[in-house]
Amino acid sequence: MARKASVIRPGTIPAEAEPSNHLVGKRLVRADVHGPEISVTWIGIEGRHRRLVCRASDRVYYIVAGAGTFELGGDSPQRVEAGDVVFIPKGVAYALDGAMEYLVMNGPAFRPGTDEYLE
Repeated sequence: MARKASVIRPGTIPAEAEPSNHLVGKRLVRADVHGPEISVTWIGIEGRHRRLVCRASDRVYYIVAGAGTFELGGDSPQRVEAGDVVFIPKGVAYALDGAMEYLVMNGPAFRPGTDEYLE
């Protein structure tokens, strides 16, 4: 697939609701459009995201606004706020909670069905 540099305007992308995880998202950089190496999704969350593990991708979360907590592996919850970055290697279980906006980046790109929910 030939990839082309582009400017992505989030306001033109429809939001997708995921009620089971108390969030809405906009898939900004997508494997089916931009290639398999990386994906970027904007998320707005109000509540708890179920504990999960991704075995296919490393993940980086950049907190844009708000605050919350991340439970990484078996560690105690850690507070995060705007400007913080959270790195989660593939295979590490985690959950998050809060009222936040964040960007989540997956490398390689997110593929549906690669998240295993643990609760």
